[in-house]
This record gives sequence, structure tokens and C-alpha cells, in this order.
Amino acid sequence: MSHDMRTPMNAIIGFISLAESHVDQRGKVKEYLHKIAVSSEHLLSLINDVLDMSRIESGKVKVDEKPLHLPALIDDLRTII
Repeated sequence: MSHDMRTPMNAIIGFISLAESHVDQRGKVKEYLHKIAVSSEHLLSLINDVLDMSRIESGKVKVDEKPLHLPALIDDLRTII
């Protein structure tokens, strides 16, 4: 699990560094900010999963099904990787 959490965190740190070094190139910075947002959302999702596992282990879990747009998920995963 620690490796799973490090990957988006490293992406966030790396894209912040890239954005800082290209501050005069608005297009690149905007692209980097988008990738930071995607990686941040992924990291938050992982943290929520860890918390959910704790709830499952304690017997306090509620399943919430909702629609998913698979192409968007795959695009987000490509951005992170």
C-alpha cells in the first residue's frame, strides 16, 4: 500500500517542480496543474480506501454504488502513471 500512495505523491511533487521551472509558459503550467489535480484526487481516493478498510474490519461499512465513466478513469490512470 505504501508504494501505491508514493506514486501519486511523487507525481504531485514532480509536477510542482516542473510548473515552478516553467512558470513563464502558461500552457505547460496549466497541463501540470491538471496532472497535479488528478494525482491529488487519486491519493485522496487511496487514503479513503485505507479508512474504508478500517471500517470494514470493524464491521461498520456501507457500500455506495455509483456510475463510473471508464474512459475518464483510464485517462486519469495514464496521467498518473
